[in-house]
Amino acid sequence: MRSGNDRIFFKSGARYFLVLVFTTLVFLALLGLQLLSVSLTAFYYLGVTLMFLSFLMNIALDKYGFYASFVLNFLQFLAYAYEYLVMGNEAAPVLMAMTFTVMTMDLFLQYYIIRMATKIYEDWKTNRKERNARIAKELEEEMFSRTSLIVNHEEMDKKEGMSEALGENLTSSIDPLTTLPGREMITARMDRHIADDIAGMQSSKTPDSQCHPFDVIYIGLDGYEDLSREIGHKSMDLFIQNMAHRVREAALPSDMVARLVNAEFIVLSRRSMAAIETDAYARKLATSCMKAFESGSDKLSVSVSCGVSNYPRDGRIAGELIARAEEARLAVRDTEHGKVGHTSMTRFADMAKIMDRAGKIFEGKNTHEITSIFESAIEDGSLHMTYQPCFTKDRELLGFEAFMRFERDGQVIPPPVFLSAAEKAGYMNRIGGFSLDQSLKALALFDVARPGLTMNLNISTSQLKNHDFIDMLSNAVSNADCKLMNLMLDIPEESLFTELSDINETIEKLSAKGVKMALDNFGRGYSSFNSIPLLPITVLKLDGNFTGNLANDANVRVLSHSVISLMHDIDIKVCATGVGSDEQFNILAEQGCDIFQGQYLGPAMPLNEALGFISE
Repeated sequence: MRSGNDRIFFKSGARYFLVLVFTTLVFLALLGLQLLSVSLTAFYYLGVTLMFLSFLMNIALDKYGFYASFVLNFLQFLAYAYEYLVMGNEAAPVLMAMTFTVMTMDLFLQYYIIRMATKIYEDWKTNRKERNARIAKELEEEMFSRTSLIVNHEEMDKKEGMSEALGENLTSSIDPLTTLPGREMITARMDRHIADDIAGMQSSKTPDSQCHPFDVIYIGLDGYEDLSREIGHKSMDLFIQNMAHRVREAALPSDMVARLVNAEFIVLSRRSMAAIETDAYARKLATSCMKAFESGSDKLSVSVSCGVSNYPRDGRIAGELIARAEEARLAVRDTEHGKVGHTSMTRFADMAKIMDRAGKIFEGKNTHEITSIFESAIEDGSLHMTYQPCFTKDRELLGFEAFMRFERDGQVIPPPVFLSAAEKAGYMNRIGGFSLDQSLKALALFDVARPGLTMNLNISTSQLKNHDFIDMLSNAVSNADCKLMNLMLDIPEESLFTELSDINETIEKLSAKGVKMALDNFGRGYSSFNSIPLLPITVLKLDGNFTGNLANDANVRVLSHSVISLMHDIDIKVCATGVGSDEQFNILAEQGCDIFQGQYLGPAMPLNEALGFISE
């Protein structure tokens, strides 16, 4: 049924349904009264009344009104035919002709409505595109008039890379307080650099030679809330503007500077620097920010801390890089002045060491050698699928999520390592096809063991960009003889928020086919709640990092509860991944979380073990 906003007369679903039922019953009652009438005049009047009523249903009750009126008219036509052929009613042929005319008019009216609706929609899209272009132009003009607060235009031609940095400032959202790029712009630029980097590596015989690392420097004023209360928000805004000006002046012209929130800034540096050079640069930026609080011999007692993350070492998406740089900054905040935090100082340190060791199997390899490693792994089974069980809040088995595992020479290769290598070598679609085939065959076996079990399958951005993905999915479903209704595709958060324009056509086709989708990794990057209702998803999956400290941190508990409540308000279920303890499970269950998975509930297991798990 169309939504209330699309219907013309009845916005309330309940009222629309009641009116539709009521008019249908009235029509049937009048038709019965007509057929029982002995008066020819009454027979004619009731027939005309019925035709007007059906026409009004078609006009006022939209699509389902048309369906109902057409069926009732057809029933009316058959009744008149019976009256004429069996009962010998001479008035029936006239009413049969009138009824047929009304049915024809209804069909033409519906055709006209569809044609007009299509034209209106096309006009709306055109007007929206023109409006967006006009707004973008106005933003550019405004930015030209305001950028002097941050950039010295007279020096632009003298400084290498300045035109690129300024050009970036004019093409997306601008922070209104500082006129620096905002969060959307800095993340979009990082994602574009990463996409270009991956494309360059895929076209090269030696991917690593085309990798262009960059640093993300997170700068923040410590004790922002206390200082704001002390001096007032109006004065704080002036200090933030001063900080923005000074960090932009201290940064190289080719580096991009953005404001995230409050007195926190990001500097994106694409230079190739050693760790000691990065530290010196970050300290220079922090020192420049400190000068915003000095005037001659007067100065406020404040401190500024920095954290640094690196692509590709610390992450492969913008939100993750920013989050890890922030983690590094928080690790050294309020400690020794001038100290710069790196991801190696945070909770990611052990994982970073493991990934560095595991990554050596791909180090220095060309595309052909990387491809050979994966082909051999598929053949000998060292690259295989595992399945982690998912449960309801009552701890009933709901289904499984499929994960790919890679073991080589007794060493487990973490997914970020081998997926990154596959992406660089242009091998992601082959791996994705392997995952699709294996997981859907497993889903068919699960359905035999216990009908109705679901399967969550992770889909990469490169798969969604592949125009053949829909056909690959259809063929895999057909070959596996599984039920599409039991499949859930997990779409990475970064795909739906940063690359929707590139994958939108595929997403729309999947949705039209009835394929269910989940937003994966929520909370790992920087997501927008406002965009979620616009996405074709039925489940939101909280990243394990999001709920990892749930039992010990009240802030995390409040945030998780808010997310769950907001999602339920728009009929989206919430799945908590990485559930690691009974206490964590109980907190999430009390908050209304719908689906649970994690090592505590059940580890990822090979297919034969998963089938045994079902039968237990």
